[in-house]
Amino acid sequence: MIRRGLQKIVTFVLLFFSLQAEEPFRVFKTPSGKSFEGKVVGYEGKTFILTNKSSQLFQVPFNALSTSDKAYLVEAVKANRIPKGRPDSTPSHTAEAQGVDFHSQIMPILQERCNDCHKAPYEDNGRTKKPKAGLRFDTYNWVMKGNDGGPVIEPGDTDASILFEVITLPSDDDMIMPPKGDPLTSEQIDLFRRWILEGATEKPSGKVASATVAKKESTPASAEESKDDQIHKAPPKKVVSFRPGSFFAHVVVPLGVSPDEALSSSQGSKPKPGEPIDFDRHVLPILENRCNDCHHAPFDRSGRLVNPKASLRFDTYAQVMKGNLDGPVIVANDLEKSRLYSVLNLPEDDDLFMPPKGGPVDAEQIDVIKRWIEEGANPSKNSVSATKGGIPAADEPVSFINHILPLFESRCMECHGEPYVKNGRTIKPRAGLQLNSHEWVMKGNLDGTIVTSGDHTDSALYQVIMLPDDDPEIMPPKGEPLTEEQKTMVKRWILEGASEQPAAEAADPNAPPKPKAKKELVVGSVEKKVSLLEMLSKKASLPSKTQLLAAEKSGALVTQLSERNSLVRAEFSSFASDVNDAALGAFGNIKNNISHLDVSRTKVSDVGLRAAGSMPNLTWLSARNTIVSDNGLKSLSSLQYLSYLNLSGTKVSDKGLQTLSTFKSLKEIYLWGSEVTDKGVESLRESLPSAKILF
Repeated sequence: MIRRGLQKIVTFVLLFFSLQAEEPFRVFKTPSGKSFEGKVVGYEGKTFILTNKSSQLFQVPFNALSTSDKAYLVEAVKANRIPKGRPDSTPSHTAEAQGVDFHSQIMPILQERCNDCHKAPYEDNGRTKKPKAGLRFDTYNWVMKGNDGGPVIEPGDTDASILFEVITLPSDDDMIMPPKGDPLTSEQIDLFRRWILEGATEKPSGKVASATVAKKESTPASAEESKDDQIHKAPPKKVVSFRPGSFFAHVVVPLGVSPDEALSSSQGSKPKPGEPIDFDRHVLPILENRCNDCHHAPFDRSGRLVNPKASLRFDTYAQVMKGNLDGPVIVANDLEKSRLYSVLNLPEDDDLFMPPKGGPVDAEQIDVIKRWIEEGANPSKNSVSATKGGIPAADEPVSFINHILPLFESRCMECHGEPYVKNGRTIKPRAGLQLNSHEWVMKGNLDGTIVTSGDHTDSALYQVIMLPDDDPEIMPPKGEPLTEEQKTMVKRWILEGASEQPAAEAADPNAPPKPKAKKELVVGSVEKKVSLLEMLSKKASLPSKTQLLAAEKSGALVTQLSERNSLVRAEFSSFASDVNDAALGAFGNIKNNISHLDVSRTKVSDVGLRAAGSMPNLTWLSARNTIVSDNGLKSLSSLQYLSYLNLSGTKVSDKGLQTLSTFKSLKEIYLWGSEVTDKGVESLRESLPSAKILF
């Protein structure tokens, strides 16, 4: 009896001291001064687990706390007052029912994994460090604001939330976030998913998204169903968007390619007057460009099947005409019953307006869809759907996407695909040649282009596939040579213009080659047109990576016009109002490389224009909404290639226009909101009769 009594006393004492050792509730603070109340109940590595008075658990990174809190936690761990590991208890049903809490569950992850790059501007050795991509995650309002490209969180929609997309990318993807360290854990990703689906509110919304919804959606019901639904196609590449008015937002025209051809590749070819609308060449490119972000084929993303919105796909003629469970969206010869046409014509503030992002579809493109419906909404006469991945019919134009690219994928990608990482080493394509997209095919490699549009005899791609079977240079080097049908298909594609979109008519591979005509051009009589930018590119050396990085320390976005082009664009797209004349000093080592410069909305003055005037190959300059005045224009007098100048919203007056009247290279001048008068502009037009002057 005495022994049992002693055991009870000892047990009571141990229980008493364990209760005394339990951490009390206290107020913790972050380095930025924000505070929250909680009680520490465990730790894992440098992450502490706290509970609030609602018994809700949340994680707080050690580095997200103030210095005094860090010291307190270190002392508590040494004294064994805080148990190691995650407590067995889970949040109460009441707390779970509230939904995800931004401050206790989302913010700690952002502080630990994102705020090294995306925090408030701060001073470092006398220089202001700004958040990368103009994106801050230090407060709820900043997270929801996004950057100049728009919001990165779309409440209730994970597919449209860029932040969720980049944290769920494959670990070897260059765009995965965070870029350093391990990817976020599946639990952390699921917290973001639930928070977005619950409305992305600052406080728990009361809505509760199940932690198992994604798994249930992507888990097939049976093994048989798994075979049909397991899709491993890569997600469609998201189009990078820039602030309105940025010259980066315009379609980039490759050197040697006409603007019409470049637009045709990206937006689809325009029908000629009186030409019937062709679905593959005219309609499908519009849908791919403006609708396929949401209405794509299903694809697998991090083990989760991403389906098209509203179960509506626009990637093929059959899918467009199929519509969805609500019925067809296209009714031949009936615009009123064609819902696709109706939503494109709604006011932009209408909830049903489409597309919901990127502004309305161009009026000419809407007219193409209208005409196609009125003409019967027919498939293309020689639709590529029947011959996709095979050989097109003799009277069917060759499609790069449906005929040439599948051939490259099956016979060439082993050596000429995208760079990839193997055992920690980056494996690059052989000979620097990538054949995984039309853009890369047309770029060629370090030795030059491999395709000359319209001329197979001058196309290295065609020459190497036509070599004898025993020639060591034949391509592909492994397996059987290409069949005669495949070789003819490549030849026809080149003769038809080697465009991304199918040509209007099929080419005759047996027709005699057209004689090459000489043209009078900028640099004399030559067989191939040499543009101004191409000529200037040859005058300057390629900038090194070190030089480009040094220039970007000014806060500018600096990019080469193309991989092998020595010219660059420089634009202050983020925090422009903080940029002053000193920033242009960072361009000293690449001043010969800058062809496009945008200092709009900055504090750049006449002093800064002196730096611009020292860039001999500058062709494009925007100083819109700056304090630039007449005196600054004198610094630009030596720029013999300057063709575009935007001075809208500046202090330039008629006196400055007298200086501009001597700039004979100018083709476009913008003077909205400046201090010039009608009389001054009229005089400038007399001096520069061929220039477009908007006032």
